[in-house]
Amino acid sequence: FLEGARWDFDEAKLVEPQAMSLYETMPVVHFLPVIPRAEGKKRAGGVADSAAMYSCPMYLYPVRTGTRERPSFMRMVELNAGDFTSDFWIKRGTALLLALAQ
Repeated sequence: FLEGARWDFDEAKLVEPQAMSLYETMPVVHFLPVIPRAEGKKRAGGVADSAAMYSCPMYLYPVRTGTRERPSFMRMVELNAGDFTSDFWIKRGTALLLALAQ
């Protein structure tokens, strides 16, 4: 699930969420280990990666703080920031959630 944003399935980017919607569906994400790319590397459209991507935190459940025995934070996931900067999504508190209940 995605909190604080909506995923545009057609253009594969983050967009504004629907009104009065707290959680939106997110497509399944498959993780594939790769060699890290160099900072500032240009993407196909000539836009720098850092400007076009948002490092989105992924949590196990909505309580982001978790507990000492069961932390909630899992990892950061790079998502296409769409028409906004990553700062916009950070201020919105946009995050991926693996489950909606504890």
